[in-house]
Amino acid sequence: MYRKSFWRHGTRRFALLAAMTLGVAMAAPSAGVDDALAGWLGREMTIQSSTLTDQIPVGGKLTFIYDATDSVVRVCTRQVATQIKPWRSDLAVPCGVTLTFTRGTRYCTVDDVKTGNAEILSSCHRLRSREVALQPSTSAGVELNDMIIFLVQGPNGKHQISILVDSPARVTGSGSAIGQEG
Repeated sequence: MYRKSFWRHGTRRFALLAAMTLGVAMAAPSAGVDDALAGWLGREMTIQSSTLTDQIPVGGKLTFIYDATDSVVRVCTRQVATQIKPWRSDLAVPCGVTLTFTRGTRYCTVDDVKTGNAEILSSCHRLRSREVALQPSTSAGVELNDMIIFLVQGPNGKHQISILVDSPARVTGSGSAIGQEG
């Protein structure tokens, strides 16, 4: 009887140890993720408005995935029937665009991003990629853009993003897009 009791407790201890080990292993990949960014990872965002409908289509879906190996965030886009146009160039490649995270002192609002005050924007949590091709190549080559994605805390706890795209090659031609989870 003592032996059966010991065996049951030993099995439970082993199961508990295995569960704790698995829990630590699953938590380890997220150890490199900043708390300010963590809430936006793995959530599918839907583009609600865009001045760049050829490159960032309204209705398009994207998800941010943290790649611990390279310490970058990957933008994984998904084609859906309801989006106005398909994803193009670098954004058409599944998880092909990489971004680096910069921790600010706060989350911006959509209005902060629309205002465009550089001092305010530099204090916001953001993701950035400096060389993103958003249009197919032409005879002149491929134009690479800067893409900055501001993390925005939306109403009712929804996670939002505000995307700014700028072309270093031209003074004009920049644009923006807004997305929200769901």
